[in-house]
Amino acid sequence: MKNVVAMVLAGGMWSSLGILAERRAKAAIPFGGMYRIIDFVLSNLMNSDIERVGILAQYRPASLIDHVGIGASWDLFGRSRIAQILPPYKGQDDSDWYKGTADAVYQNLNFIQTYDSDYVLVLAGENVYSLDYRDVIRYHREKGADCTLVCRPLPAPHAERFGILSLDSDGKVTAYEEKPQTISGDYYSAGIYVFNTESLIKRLTADAKLADSRHNFANDIIPDMLRDQANFYGYPFDGYWGYCGTVDEYWQANMELVNEPSAIDLGGWGIRTNLEDRNVSGHQPPLFLPTSRTQQALIASGCRISGTVERSILSPGVVVEEGAVVRDSMIFHECVIQKDALVEQVICDKDVLIGAGSQIGVGESSTPNEQFPEAYSSGISVIGKDVHIGKQVKIGKNCLIYPGRVVQDNEEIQSGGVVQ
Repeated sequence: MKNVVAMVLAGGMWSSLGILAERRAKAAIPFGGMYRIIDFVLSNLMNSDIERVGILAQYRPASLIDHVGIGASWDLFGRSRIAQILPPYKGQDDSDWYKGTADAVYQNLNFIQTYDSDYVLVLAGENVYSLDYRDVIRYHREKGADCTLVCRPLPAPHAERFGILSLDSDGKVTAYEEKPQTISGDYYSAGIYVFNTESLIKRLTADAKLADSRHNFANDIIPDMLRDQANFYGYPFDGYWGYCGTVDEYWQANMELVNEPSAIDLGGWGIRTNLEDRNVSGHQPPLFLPTSRTQQALIASGCRISGTVERSILSPGVVVEEGAVVRDSMIFHECVIQKDALVEQVICDKDVLIGAGSQIGVGESSTPNEQFPEAYSSGISVIGKDVHIGKQVKIGKNCLIYPGRVVQDNEEIQSGGVVQ
């Protein structure tokens, strides 16, 4: 894989995940307790022996930069190995924010050309899956393709959000439509591309000159390849692929980790994370006191459990006091759930205090969120970072509490409510 450069698209804003992405890049959102979403693509690259990785970041990249560091956690550091964050920059000739996914790669062609590669692997940095990219590149080479797109068989939930394609008997793409209103095809795009370097450079350079282009792979580069009758192939992939496009999908993918059996095998997949991350390092093993009870729970280092945790995922440093119950929830780093509190079907960001006797995520789930009714209607409530919830508070389902807010003692927020 010495002749492959990978470009990881990790920079966009994720409005459908709302306040979880308000202060961090979407790829840096925690997953599975001690991981981040980007850990999956970086681990896949490591396991595929791909050693030259550019990470395209634009929106609030500080958390992502801190997590990736020099790439050492994924063995992407050394004389011939690199994992480099590539934010937008200003120079004599180029000075602009990334206009789209294709433009982001175009603005970093110098990174690709530095390594004189034969192939460029373009990857979305926000999906959960395990795939050996060597198999895709081998398929691409055998087909003599200009571009190979990894695709998954239909049906899929809300398939209209994806690129839909059809393949002939040899695997060549015969039709592609991005986010169609009517689904007509056999596969949908997994956001994984292999390009011949020379062909990609020509297409990106031509696209950059078009005033009416959106400068995206899915909207512009891929349709142009079909119109030009390029050698464009699909690589079907039917393994687990978690799309965290909504709060519900993100929650479902995390809950897969506590299912029995689980479709996500973190150990078997060889998923690594940055154990030197300040949110992870320095913790002792979790402590389970005599009053604790756990069932189908994933509990990270540094947690102190005196209460009950069921079908939930706890990140490092979480405290669940005696009599407290955490159920069907994700609790991020350093949160404290005080005595006799109830937390049910909640995603709770970092450094949140939930006061004694409070009930979060209770009530009827048929009322959607008043601010984002389409995105928050499955019953999940989301508590932002650094929120302080007082004692004896009651918060319903489909609620949003924005980062840094204070909910006073004895307040009640009905289902669908927002504290902004």
